[in-house]
Amino acid sequence: MPTTTPSTAIASARRVALAAAGLAALATSPALAADPVMPLADVRPGMTATAYTVVQGTQIVSFPLTILDVTRAGDGPGSSLIVVRAEGPLMQQTGGIAQGMSGSPVYITGADGVRRVIGALAYGQGDEANVVGGVTPIEQMIANTVGTRQLERTRAVGRPVRIARSADDAARLRRAHPGDRVFAPLMRWSAAGLDPRLVRVLRRRLGAGVQVDASGPGALRPPVTLEPGASLSAQVIQGPVALGAIGTVTYVDGDTVLGFGHPFLGAGPEKLIMADAHITTVVAAPIKGQSYKLGVGGRAHGMIVGDRRDGVVGRSGPVEGVTVIADAYDTARGTRSHMESLVAPQPELVPVSTDLLQIEPVLRVRDGSGRGTLTVRYTIETPGMPTVHYRNVYAAEGDVTGVAGGRLGSIVGILTDNPARVMVPRKVTIDEVLRPGVLAATIVSARTTTRTVRPGKRAVLALTVRMWRGPGRRILIPFRVPAGVGRGVTRARITPYDPTGFDSSAADLVAALEGDGTSAPLRISPAGPPTDRAGAPERRVVRIIRRSMDDRHDAVRLLLPGEDAEAGDGRQLGTDGVVIFGGRATLTLRVGGTGTQKARRARRP
Repeated sequence: MPTTTPSTAIASARRVALAAAGLAALATSPALAADPVMPLADVRPGMTATAYTVVQGTQIVSFPLTILDVTRAGDGPGSSLIVVRAEGPLMQQTGGIAQGMSGSPVYITGADGVRRVIGALAYGQGDEANVVGGVTPIEQMIANTVGTRQLERTRAVGRPVRIARSADDAARLRRAHPGDRVFAPLMRWSAAGLDPRLVRVLRRRLGAGVQVDASGPGALRPPVTLEPGASLSAQVIQGPVALGAIGTVTYVDGDTVLGFGHPFLGAGPEKLIMADAHITTVVAAPIKGQSYKLGVGGRAHGMIVGDRRDGVVGRSGPVEGVTVIADAYDTARGTRSHMESLVAPQPELVPVSTDLLQIEPVLRVRDGSGRGTLTVRYTIETPGMPTVHYRNVYAAEGDVTGVAGGRLGSIVGILTDNPARVMVPRKVTIDEVLRPGVLAATIVSARTTTRTVRPGKRAVLALTVRMWRGPGRRILIPFRVPAGVGRGVTRARITPYDPTGFDSSAADLVAALEGDGTSAPLRISPAGPPTDRAGAPERRVVRIIRRSMDDRHDAVRLLLPGEDAEAGDGRQLGTDGVVIFGGRATLTLRVGGTGTQKARRARRP
């Protein structure tokens, strides 16, 4: 008769102690007792089992399974896989095993009437009926929580299987190894409240499929108890926009929640928002082997803290995240958008998330995208760092949103990925104003409004520009004459401060954000040790950020003789919201005396 401890699956006394300690650690909380466990050594082909999942709403349903094989999916310890065949009318309804069922707990009831969990339905084989799947043994999932993989090699070894990273990888492996069983994770990214064009960009950035649920974000729905069989979401963004992956809860013990049965991002230690989920329906695609749940993440319950080969580990309790507040205003339509979101503090995902939350409000106020001028302001607050303030103006004949996209993410990326240490922002504030006209111009000429200027004193630059597809315009710019300029005539140069803020083409949003196609999809890997060197790492990061922010588009650069714009020389002179993207002019400075009593005394013999 099966026992309720995994000790029979451990080869040595040391392994027995480690596994027992792991189960004991999970059983300390009186909040919810863990289900009894059936050791892998007691699982045999031919046994019947029952799996639990959600296919609509939040109601947990079941379907029967038959154990086909107990085999291996790798060479190391803890690489076992239970091969099963799903049966029953529910499989006909769902088109077989669906993406989103990953983590569905599988139970076998013994002769003593006790129902014991054997693992999580985690993989699909993509067979013609789409009913053959792979179950990750529960012992391997529990081992994730205590950091040990000291599990016995499977005693009953059947035909080996291969585990692919995705359905596309699985198709390639099947072609290369036609005699092998190839399984792919039953996982799919889910998004809600996001413009469909951004979903296309997101698929490229993540290197994965993203399904949009039209029912809207579920964070305001009533919370659902995270129990075995309930839907589980690893959330990257919560709020008016929702983004994450939907799976199923496998095992709960106190405040510890295990799910998925396969890696999500494979980051090891992780910080994602653990939430419940609401399932709209299951889209059946049995021939392709890609049936999937359509749903959206719901209320937060805590944090996903581990993401390893055999599943994710969550902890119920406080929720951490980056608060992102985004406001956009369209002056032509008089429309406003206000969005308050919470972003999971996983360093690699924060730049992608903040980029999405910068673009989405503008698309909402415009009800689409198109030509115009966009002024953006970002405030980034990070513990232990000075607050970062960034302002810029973008203009485009095609789609101004695409031109402005990516800047916020690049600044946040410097904080989360730099030679000093990982710095995850606490709060990001976004303010955007969209104007219908294309306020872009080239420089025609420049002069001062007075014949003579004085070193160190204020003067006014009269800049003549040619507006994009429009007439000439005169812009008056107050500035301070450099103190080191000598008396006499000096010829300075006026050039665009940064000419990249204007796009004259009619490229659409997606093309602009996707770029030239050379950027690789996001790949998450465990973070290494910090690489702090002697000195003040925060100051170095501040310098990097300041250099990256030196790209103001509604400004010109005043260069004295011998100064070079590429070397960062010159003085920044704002042009009151007009993007300067071309042209240059020579400015004649007639420099007189300082006019001060001190200067006159200094010239006396």
